[in-house]
Amino acid sequence: MFSRNGLIVKYFSIIILIFAVCNLAVAQSTGTLRGQVVDPSGAVVPNATVAILQSGGPTYSGKTNNAGNYEIGNLPAGSYTVTANAEGFTAFIQNGVQVTAGQVARFNIALEILVEQQKVNVEEQSQQVQVNPQNNASALVLSGKDLEALPDDPDELQSDLEALAGPSAGPDGGQLYIDGFTAGQLPPKSSIREIRINQNPFSAEYDKLGYGRIEIFTKPGTDKFHGQFSVVGNDSPFNSRNPFLGDAAQSPYDSVIYMGNIGGPINKKASFFFDVQRRNIDEIAVVNAPAIDFTQSVPNPRTRTNLSPRIDYQLTPNNSISARYQYYRDTWRNAGVGGLVLPEAGYNTFSTEHTLQVTDTQVIGAKAVNETRFQYLHDTDNQNPISNAVGIDVLGAFVGGGAASGTQTSHEDHYEIQNYTSISAGKHFVKFGARVRAVHDVSTSGSGFNGTYTFATLDDYTSPTPTPSQLSINASGVANNSVPSVTVNLVDAGLYIQDDWKVRPTLTLSAGLRFETQNDIHDHADWGPRIGFAWGIGERGKAPKTVLRGGFGLFYDRFSDNLVATTYRFNGVTEQQFVVNNPQYIVPPPIPISSSTLEATYQISPNLRSPYIIQTALSLERQITKSANATLTYLNSRGVHGLMSTIPNSPEPDPPVYPFGGTYDPIVQYSSVGFFRQNQLIASVNFAAGSRLSFHGFYSLNYANSDPIGSSGFGGSFTTNYPSDSHDVHLDYGRAAFAIRNRVFFGGTISLPFALRLSPFLVFNSGSPYNVTFGEDLANDLQFNVRPAFAANPTGVCVSPLASCHYTQPTTPADQIPINYLTGPDQFTVNFRLAKTFGFGPELKSGAAGQGAGSPSGHNPVPHAGGGGGGGMVGFGGGGPGGGHGGGMFGAAPTGRRYNLTFSINARNAFNRVNPGTPIGVVSSPNFGQSISLAGGPFSSAAANRKLELQAMFSF
Repeated sequence: MFSRNGLIVKYFSIIILIFAVCNLAVAQSTGTLRGQVVDPSGAVVPNATVAILQSGGPTYSGKTNNAGNYEIGNLPAGSYTVTANAEGFTAFIQNGVQVTAGQVARFNIALEILVEQQKVNVEEQSQQVQVNPQNNASALVLSGKDLEALPDDPDELQSDLEALAGPSAGPDGGQLYIDGFTAGQLPPKSSIREIRINQNPFSAEYDKLGYGRIEIFTKPGTDKFHGQFSVVGNDSPFNSRNPFLGDAAQSPYDSVIYMGNIGGPINKKASFFFDVQRRNIDEIAVVNAPAIDFTQSVPNPRTRTNLSPRIDYQLTPNNSISARYQYYRDTWRNAGVGGLVLPEAGYNTFSTEHTLQVTDTQVIGAKAVNETRFQYLHDTDNQNPISNAVGIDVLGAFVGGGAASGTQTSHEDHYEIQNYTSISAGKHFVKFGARVRAVHDVSTSGSGFNGTYTFATLDDYTSPTPTPSQLSINASGVANNSVPSVTVNLVDAGLYIQDDWKVRPTLTLSAGLRFETQNDIHDHADWGPRIGFAWGIGERGKAPKTVLRGGFGLFYDRFSDNLVATTYRFNGVTEQQFVVNNPQYIVPPPIPISSSTLEATYQISPNLRSPYIIQTALSLERQITKSANATLTYLNSRGVHGLMSTIPNSPEPDPPVYPFGGTYDPIVQYSSVGFFRQNQLIASVNFAAGSRLSFHGFYSLNYANSDPIGSSGFGGSFTTNYPSDSHDVHLDYGRAAFAIRNRVFFGGTISLPFALRLSPFLVFNSGSPYNVTFGEDLANDLQFNVRPAFAANPTGVCVSPLASCHYTQPTTPADQIPINYLTGPDQFTVNFRLAKTFGFGPELKSGAAGQGAGSPSGHNPVPHAGGGGGGGMVGFGGGGPGGGHGGGMFGAAPTGRRYNLTFSINARNAFNRVNPGTPIGVVSSPNFGQSISLAGGPFSSAAANRKLELQAMFSF
């Protein structure tokens, strides 16, 4: 096993640090000219030819990339003439452009559209492969029409983005960044300028893996007033029924989303953007508990309000500041209901969130950019159960009675400050910075105060004298028996340095080092080295058609505040958790104080270390045509110190024969003793042929084995990651729950006759592995996760692994069947959007149709170092592609008119394919091996199998 404190990590860290620091001192006798080519609207122009000439000297030339950026290096110091040419634009020429030895000069070029050509297709995403670390061919940048193709519903948008990002490594999945920050609600799509996915996966700037990373950037204001207003509606007659509702009556339901935004100048140096969204989601949840012959549609209304103003101000030509505020309000009735959960076991929620983000960007000379970001987030959550009755959990049959979660409140304050600096030093591009995050959380939880009886079988519950297997009930430890509050203060910090060294035009080497630390655990020093390379393979002097790219790095997860709060709450004093095995069935249950009562306490293991993933990747990128490229990537991931919940003082009989006996007070420890190995092969393709056709897709093959580790993030699962034997935690090592073998994704946009635009979205996942459990606490560790043994010589229907008689009670831990033994059903969906735009009003002037984002002064705004989208960093390039295919950030205006009205129809699961969810894995359940609900996510909604939405949008 790879040890974090091993010599390999230390040597890597020392070598990389020396590499980065020493290269800062490299002196250059030549200079570099970098810049960006844009059209009059501010949209970038790729594939433009930029030439640099000097009287009596050679001519240096190059092409702009998919972000409109160009870079021409190794220029002797002096004065040059710069020219630029692109199809559909007038020729550009500028004399007297100075280049200084050892420095990078920034020279942006604004092209004018030919008078006789009023409409130009600006292709922001050419498919040339490059050795820039930011421009890995497997990355996606969505803006313009590609962004418009995504759902307007934030929940559907997030699930589709996760499907589009593809698989990450381990149980945590990818990470979402909003304007560079790691917390907060997903903004409405109408306020999003650009989305980047899987870009620069081994950069030390980021704490999490690049594969599966989603970066969202919101819109600034523009130099002209623009806006949108749209309505999205859905009604139950448009949809197909949830097949798990059977013949039960379906309650009518509907949903409406109102969205509007406006942006424009405040004065010559300032602009604003304001966005508002209101969602009235009057939908249903489907309860399907066939074991008790109960199927019902339950009203599940929800309202969400989102307000988000943003102001950008250019203090000086080299200094800009932006401030964004977001207010979010969410109410939800009958939450938690659906599937096996009966209506009385639901709860109601109310939450608000206030977010303030401020970013200050300063350009320091011609070589450096410094960016400071600050975020404050205040979150308030309230949850109230529909019923306070005792909870009933019949494993794999139904969950009824009162909600076990009880009454809960939470008041959280999140603080985040970042300072990042970028320096261009000849062939080196160096970034370094720091991030500090703090969370102050005051919460109360009445979880378990009503008590819950757990029954192993339905017969145990329905017998004249019910015989539960376990009673769990929590009680307050304070004098007046009120629900006590718990306060958590969690702080983490990260420092990094990164150097991208362009050894030659076809070879870039990258090295970085990241240091992370946090309080509340005993591990305070986590070092994460990162290295990478990109080698262009081809003829000397020509742009490479093939790039070989590789990387290696360590990526840490942080231990979250909700887990710390649990240890503070259940410390045996603040609150007490009592457990009785094989109790009498008494309603309401008394606080069980007897010789057979167990009291559980929770602790953070003194040996807990921060979980981390050792990631290695090798990819081959190939430009197939001018408009298409393909990538084949191999990923190897090793998870070390994975989080598990263990009970170190659980009974340890010798020999270990089930069922374990004995009475003890269990100590539940959050431990980092888990491990996983994962191998993935990913083939992806990107195609962009102007504004008429673009698509992207991937196929991934995934093999993964792991211990029963859980997620470290907020809301991470710590109810499914108990080992079946706390004294042999690797006994359960086997196929991982996240080992979905095959994934396919395809999406894009197609221009059709009659000015129609079709945006398909196809997703296929092979079945998810799921675990089979016996349904009894045979290990006497408060868990019902012991797996059965295989029955001896099964015959008839018992030969099938989906028959409960295929299994029997194990006699020893070693008799258990492999973990995640069964595989759920495959899932497949085709979603699409079909849109038609009508234009009216005055015809726009040449170049205005794009409605790009220029600064109020008419000059290029000072962009943010991490903000990307149409600029990268001043003086450095490397920013992500901006604008959109055929339109600016307010969406395309393909009609060339001032006002546009767009009608669209959006279909989820257009072919009405039934995608069942994960089947029941409890052998004692009457529903064993059966799915009782839809899969959800991009495959279906909770209410409907197929869903149709109608949308009307007005823009100007």
